[in-house]
Amino acid sequence: MLTSISLGPFALMTSTALLFASILLFWFLVSFFTKSSEYQKIATDTVFFCLVSGFVVARVTFVITMWEIYQKDWIAAFDIRDGGFNHYLGWFTGIMLLVFKTRRQHKVASVYFKSAVITGLVIFPLFVVNTLMKQQIAFNDIEVANAKGESQSLSLQTGKPLIINFWASWCPPCRREMPILESAQQQYKNVTFIFVNQGEAPTQAHQFLEVNSIELDNAYFDFTGKTAKELGAYGLPTTLFFNSEGKLIDSHMGELSEASLQHYMQPLIDDSNQI
Repeated sequence: MLTSISLGPFALMTSTALLFASILLFWFLVSFFTKSSEYQKIATDTVFFCLVSGFVVARVTFVITMWEIYQKDWIAAFDIRDGGFNHYLGWFTGIMLLVFKTRRQHKVASVYFKSAVITGLVIFPLFVVNTLMKQQIAFNDIEVANAKGESQSLSLQTGKPLIINFWASWCPPCRREMPILESAQQQYKNVTFIFVNQGEAPTQAHQFLEVNSIELDNAYFDFTGKTAKELGAYGLPTTLFFNSEGKLIDSHMGELSEASLQHYMQPLIDDSNQI
């Protein structure tokens, strides 16, 4: 299973990579179909305006939804690294603006329609395959090591929702999100948290936790990175969210804020309440 894609020193979630690919392909097709025409600038500028507008709406609506959390630190509302967006409303806003702004420009509208169809035919099947893979694959166990360096097999079929966080003490986003994950582990006892350190000696990882007064249950080690690769996690930090049946329902690469973690956890909380 591939939850992320490694591009040299960079890594992206598969869904994010497909999203960028669809935007770039659509933009390229619009530019290609309008080349040498007098309305190329209007066509490409309108696409840019709609993309920015959709992005802003997606972020603002997410912040409003999670305002109870963001009001504790409203500056965090501007930190988009937590990946907190209402994607559906953002896309809807962008598309509606695109339709509205070209309602009297039939040639431009025709180019948009043709570009959208081609983009959909190329990218949409990949979205479907990626979604089906995440929904259908259930994991039985993973191989990790304990603090003594002894190999240990952990079952993912716990009958409870499960969150796996891959981290390292040298990773700044990992360090920043760790207190948030620690707090969530203490608060949500019906959700199992597993922390898998990547490529560090246990003494080094424990020193970081002790210095920062962080206490984690279920802390393990993946010295070679094999377990992370098997689960498709190619960047740090990466957090995977499994339901009570052991099926991956969501994933996040990058730093989690309290708001974005709560967003990802809500389906798991609902699932745990039904157990």
